[in-house]
Amino acid sequence: MKLFFLLFVLIFNQTTDCTSLETIRNTFHTIKTNDDLKKFIKSSKQINCSKATPYIASCTMKKAEFTVWPFKKLAYFNEGKKTLENYIKKYPNDIEARYVRYLVQNNIPSFLGYNTRIAADKKFILDNLDASELPKNYKKVILKNINTISPN
Repeated sequence: MKLFFLLFVLIFNQTTDCTSLETIRNTFHTIKTNDDLKKFIKSSKQINCSKATPYIASCTMKKAEFTVWPFKKLAYFNEGKKTLENYIKKYPNDIEARYVRYLVQNNIPSFLGYNTRIAADKKFILDNLDASELPKNYKKVILKNINTISPN
């Protein structure tokens, strides 16, 4: 019985280790090069925090920027999009996930057709950000980025 309990505690602790989430949040906004992107994805996948999923999904889509082959570009985009949408479907009230989707949808070519939730995500974020448990400094980052993209 003790072994079962210990195993349960170890598994639970691994799936909820979000101590590195602040680093992920901060680093996400500094990615400029393919090397930055690769390092971010590698380090983010090493932590066991489901809240990192939207950031990793977005970066999977961003890999398309650094790929020459059109089919590979589309494959990266679709993989990241599927992951992000599945996460949001599972956690529809996750402000960070909606924020990441908002950023993605505002920064990709419109011909990809992934721009239908921009207004809804912005409204959701603005309506719920103050009451969220996000750190105050990250709330400011979110508001600044949203207002930079779409001031109205």
